[in-house]
Amino acid sequence: MAPSGEAQINFVPKSEWKDQPDATILTIDLPGFTREQVKVTFVHASKMLRVTGERPLGYRKWSCFNEMFTVPRNCLVDKIHGSFSFNTLTITMPKETITKMPNLAETPKTVAERVEKLEEKRLLEVARRKEEEAEKIKKLLEEKEGIIKKLQEEAKAKEMAEAKRLQEEAKAKEMAGAKKLEEEAKAKGKLVEEATPEKSTQEKKPLDSTKSVSERVSKVVKSAEEKLGYLGEKEKKIRKGIMEKVKGKDLTSEEKKSMVNVGVATLVLFALGAYVSYTICSSSSSSSSTSSSSSSPSSSSSPSNKPE
Repeated sequence: MAPSGEAQINFVPKSEWKDQPDATILTIDLPGFTREQVKVTFVHASKMLRVTGERPLGYRKWSCFNEMFTVPRNCLVDKIHGSFSFNTLTITMPKETITKMPNLAETPKTVAERVEKLEEKRLLEVARRKEEEAEKIKKLLEEKEGIIKKLQEEAKAKEMAEAKRLQEEAKAKEMAGAKKLEEEAKAKGKLVEEATPEKSTQEKKPLDSTKSVSERVSKVVKSAEEKLGYLGEKEKKIRKGIMEKVKGKDLTSEEKKSMVNVGVATLVLFALGAYVSYTICSSSSSSSSTSSSSSSPSSSSSPSNKPE
């Protein structure tokens, strides 16, 4: 309130009403005023709004205003509120809610149309729900088929991997067994080769030596038989001539010499026969001793299993 003794200048602010569906709005322009310098009061007796305000102008002067505004009938008094910004006071007065009057009774035709529309709407809703359910079932079946397919692929891949692993293991075992048998066969063959060449060589040498000795003996015997046959024929002829001359008692010195030669030839034949017999016997004994000596190392090489 302005102090006493100071001049008061009346200010008439500009105001504007705005009617909206849910409220009536009153705006008042108050340039130079602040929120603290403005006051709004509702007068219940007259159902009016009083808006007052004052501000100092200087030199002991004040600007004042006092305005009254009628509140609309359909306004909710207890919900009136205001705001002040940018030198403008805005008062909002909400309206009462208007309740609609009950509709008049509908005619049978209108009711039938409405029922038909409701039934059509219901059928459309049922069809829509069925389509949604069918779509859901379809999606579930697709997901189920996808899961089954995935499981089948995983099982097939696992089965193939297991079969491949078993095949590789079997192949590895087979190769290892074959390699082991091959190594054992090679070892046995090596042992047989180490033992067999000596025996075969030892057996072959007596056979070869026996064969060569028998061939030599046969050649010597054949040569001796030829010489003996030739000498025998010659001795027979000489002996026959000598006997004829002895009977006639007509022997010359040459004939006597021939008789001596015949005796010498007889001795030579006897000595040659003795030499051939000795050669055959010595060859037989040497071949038998060689075969016995070749068989003895093989028998001695094998360990004896007899207890001592």
